[in-house]
This record gives sequence, structure tokens and C-alpha cells, in this order.
Amino acid sequence: MSTAEDEAVYHMAAADLARMRQPDLSELPSAQTTLAMLKAFGPTGPKEEWLTEFRRRIHDESAGRVTLEGVDPQAVPPPRVKSPAASYQRLVDSRAGTVQLLVMGPFEPPFQFTATAPGEDDTTGGPRPC
Repeated sequence: MSTAEDEAVYHMAAADLARMRQPDLSELPSAQTTLAMLKAFGPTGPKEEWLTEFRRRIHDESAGRVTLEGVDPQAVPPPRVKSPAASYQRLVDSRAGTVQLLVMGPFEPPFQFTATAPGEDDTTGGPRPC
């Protein structure tokens, strides 16, 4: 069961992701962020109910413009996060035509953009065209 503190973490992350920005949770206590992520993730990835709700938050925050889609970890070029709980997602901005690869999980920082999206050789680290 999530608390108001957990919800603050999820809301801040979703709001930043809806704007295609890597979430900055530095204003929250690290223990709060860690506990919220441990509640949202199991040993092999995000809990399905939490992930569905998190995707809805991003969609709503972006007025339907940004979606979060799962990515097969084997399609992600190295280096990869070694945690079995790591979840690779594709953040897609349909209006701007950009895609950003995201890894999230119960680690620090809990939301990280990767330098390369699947199938692309660009290493600039910023959002890439679809």
C-alpha cells in the first residue's frame, strides 16, 4: 500500500517523464525515494498494477502526448543495469517525434535515461527522433 510520501515520488517522476525529462528527485529524502521504489518493484521488475498506473500518470500529465512502452532488455545495448529488477522502457513523445530509452528500478537514481535507444547508434544522451 502506497503512502502520501510514495505518491509524491511517483507523481514527481511521472511529471518529469511527461515532459521528456529525466526525473530529478533530489529534493526528496533518498530514504523516501528508495522505500517508494521498493514498494513498486519486485525482485524481477515493476509490479504490474504499479506500472499500469505509472504509465497512466505519464499519459495524463502529457495530455496523451507521451507514452511509456516496455522494451526487451536483450535489445538494449551495453552497458545495462545489472539489477534483475531493472525495467527498460521506451518513452515516446508522439507530437515531437522523439524517443528516449529509460531504465527504472529500486536503485539510485531510480529513473535513468540511457545514452542509446534500441537500434540506434547515437550516443548523445538526449531524446532522439522516432
